[in-house]
Amino acid sequence: MRSPAATTRPTRAEEAASRVLEAERAALAQVEQCKLQALQLVAEGRAHAELVRKRAEARIERLRERMTVAARLRQERIRSEMAALERDMGTDASVFAALDRAITRIIEELAGTSESS
Repeated sequence: MRSPAATTRPTRAEEAASRVLEAERAALAQVEQCKLQALQLVAEGRAHAELVRKRAEARIERLRERMTVAARLRQERIRSEMAALERDMGTDASVFAALDRAITRIIEELAGTSESS
């Protein structure tokens, strides 16, 4: 029979089982910590991607605005040149009106402001 002292002290098997259970609890805690870190990284990645998207959209809009202004300036120069040619040549204005409409459509297409784009 076992003595009372032997029954209160854990056996080697119980000690080993206790160590295994403690290692398992520690491992589960580490897994939870890794999950939290992964969720944090995903959230940071999404926030960064949103920031990049907003910056890209702002850049595109600024570029579109600059292109529109440049296209309109060029259109005005072309119109001025056409008016000078018309005065010099005395050509029928309807030819230049059609050309002006065509130029306007091309500029709108290039600037991305036309109704069809």
